[in-house]
Amino acid sequence: MSGAGFSLDLYITANSPGEISGWVMPVVREIRSRVWNCRISLVILPCQYASGEELALGAVSGADRCFRIGGLNSADVSKGRKLVLRLGGDFFFTVYIAKKLAAPLWAYSSRPSWNRFVGRFFVPDGDAADRFALLGIPKEKYEKIGHLALDSVVVNESEDETREILGLSPGEPVISCLTGSRPIEYCQGVPFFARIASLVTEEFPDHRVLFPLAPTVREDLLERALDEARIERRGETRVQSISLGGGRWGTVVRGRSLEALACSKLAITVPGTNNLQAAALYVPYIMVLPLDKADEYPLDGIPGILPLWIPGIRRLKKNYIVRLNRRTEFVSLTNKIAKKMIAPEIRGFFKAEDVASRAISLLGDPQALQGISRAFWELTHERGASAALARRIADWAKGK
Repeated sequence: MSGAGFSLDLYITANSPGEISGWVMPVVREIRSRVWNCRISLVILPCQYASGEELALGAVSGADRCFRIGGLNSADVSKGRKLVLRLGGDFFFTVYIAKKLAAPLWAYSSRPSWNRFVGRFFVPDGDAADRFALLGIPKEKYEKIGHLALDSVVVNESEDETREILGLSPGEPVISCLTGSRPIEYCQGVPFFARIASLVTEEFPDHRVLFPLAPTVREDLLERALDEARIERRGETRVQSISLGGGRWGTVVRGRSLEALACSKLAITVPGTNNLQAAALYVPYIMVLPLDKADEYPLDGIPGILPLWIPGIRRLKKNYIVRLNRRTEFVSLTNKIAKKMIAPEIRGFFKAEDVASRAISLLGDPQALQGISRAFWELTHERGASAALARRIADWAKGK
């Protein structure tokens, strides 16, 4: 709907790789197709969940510019039609930005946080909408639009094309290992998943193993993690394949993670946006959350900002996370949305053998895999949250 004769200065907030790839990118894409002469600024907020590579990922998000919150300047405060859209990040910072810019604040959220300062909420599902209703939020102030991350699942090539590029034979069964975007995740996850894949491919030697990496993965940290784990790797300038033992190798995939995932018979993954993306591709997965080094995991609130060098803090934090895990019914976003265990979750203290055993069991049970895929389809086949949000922004920009 270009050529409508209006302009908009839109500030979107986010704070982690999952939010940028899963929420920001599809929203920016839809806004571009609807709002004429719109400048989109992506503001990266402080966050304990950050990978450190958010600015690099933001640069390819489709936004016109990307900067940290300290990058706001006098030019941003100048007159003009502005809107702040909170897709992620602490509400405190988004409220600060809206006040500084003298702009309305809209928010994508499952809870009515900072309700007094937010002009309009967009909620992901019926549970969130019920929560708003129970808290007495006026109906005209919130709208259910769906889960944005589902719209991030855009596969840019056919499975045949992906298989040819990755050197996979037609019909060759694939297992994908998704280890997350933060150093704490992939530095521990890639060696651990390599051990799992080694055990699984002993039982299923005809299965190919892929390691799709997030764009935020640092090559030096990955190489160091593999070397410390004494896992052989190939590649002159960067890791191209990882030894699984017995002459078997796992292929490292960059730049086409969703395409690789779409080829997969089963995925093994840590918690994150990729859980919902796998479900949106109807690919069964096993979610693993090892707590051996739980003291290094990021947390919300005060537990997440206490310095680990303070005596006793590591133990307190680890004990807190272990207790929290016991009280939490579901960790994987897909299971949370479904309110039941669709994708298996392995959490706590366990060995690679425990995960491999579950994977081997699933791979040997086609009906179980089909059942998970069918449940994923029922849960995720409705898309369009980002388009709905973009339409509301376009209407507001027109003065409707």
